[in-house]
This record gives sequence, structure tokens and C-alpha cells, in this order.
Amino acid sequence: MKITNFLKRLVFGDKATDGSAVNLRNVVVWLFIAMVAAFLTHPAGEQVSMFDKPIPLPAELGLE
Repeated sequence: MKITNFLKRLVFGDKATDGSAVNLRNVVVWLFIAMVAAFLTHPAGEQVSMFDKPIPLPAELGLE
């Protein structure tokens, strides 16, 4: 198939990428995206941040 025919079919709404392989690829890609999102939004363990405790201020400021 020529590239120009492919582009014409895409522009006019014909299903140029019809097939079960395309559907399978789309399902695999969406599952991968969902797994990455799940792992990034739910961390595995309790992480201690350096921002959880107050910043130590020098005694010269007299703010204590």
C-alpha cells in the first residue's frame, strides 16, 4: 500500500489500521499505562522525608 493511499484512507475515515494486532497492541499499551500509574500513586513502603522534621535554626536568631 502506498503512503498516499494510507493517508487518504485516514483522512476520509476509512479504517486503515483495522486488525486484531492493532487491538491487541492497544490493550497491552493501556494495561502498561495502568500498571505504571498504579505503582507511581501507591508507594510500597513508608518513606521518611527530610521535610517531616522542623528546620534547625541557629541560636543567634533567638527564635526558640
